[in-house]
Amino acid sequence: MKTWKRNGYRVVERPFDYDLHVFDIIRGDDEEVITTIYPATIEDMRSIIRDLDAGADVDGWEDGNGNTIRLR
Repeated sequence: MKTWKRNGYRVVERPFDYDLHVFDIIRGDDEEVITTIYPATIEDMRSIIRDLDAGADVDGWEDGNGNTIRLR
């Protein structure tokens, strides 16, 4: 599992459903999970990982449950 650090938050990959992983968005040092991104498929999960590896910011992304992530 990987962790990506961004300005003011971090994204933590964790197991969810067999090979499918979710991504917790954690703000600050208090370990509060703000939201979790639930990819629908393994390919969606791989795409999220590629985007995060490339430095993408998750603000404005959808969480997989129809909600838009707002970090600001």
